[in-house]
Amino acid sequence: MLAGATLWCVSILAAPALDLSPVYRFFAAICHQDPARSWYLFGEPLPVCIRCASIYFAFTASLWLGIRANVRWLRLSLVLMLLEFAMARFLIDTAVLRSLSGIFVGLAAAPFVKQGVEEIGDRL
Repeated sequence: MLAGATLWCVSILAAPALDLSPVYRFFAAICHQDPARSWYLFGEPLPVCIRCASIYFAFTASLWLGIRANVRWLRLSLVLMLLEFAMARFLIDTAVLRSLSGIFVGLAAAPFVKQGVEEIGDRL
C-alpha cells in the first residue's frame, strides 16, 4: 500500500513536469482540476486540486510515518473539512484552508485504510 500511495503522489508531480496528459485524464475522473484551485509545478497546474493533493500527500506521509488510527482525529478532521468546504462556499475560500483540511483528513484516514486493507489481506 505504501508503494502504491507513493507512486500515486509521484504521478501527480510527474504529470506537469513531464507533460503526461494520460495522468491528467485519469485524475479528471476524480477531481475537478480547476487551475485556479490547483498548485503549479514548472508553470503547469497539478492534475488535482489543492485539497485533493493535500489529502494524497498527507495520506502517503501518514503511511511513511506509521501514524496510528485514532477515531477522534478522523472525526475531527472530517468535521473540519466539512466546515472548510462550507466556508469556501459562503464566506472565504483560501488555498491555505483547503490545504490544511486536506492534510488533516489525509493524515487521519490513512491508518484506517491501511488497517482495512490488512484485514482484507488476512482473510484471503
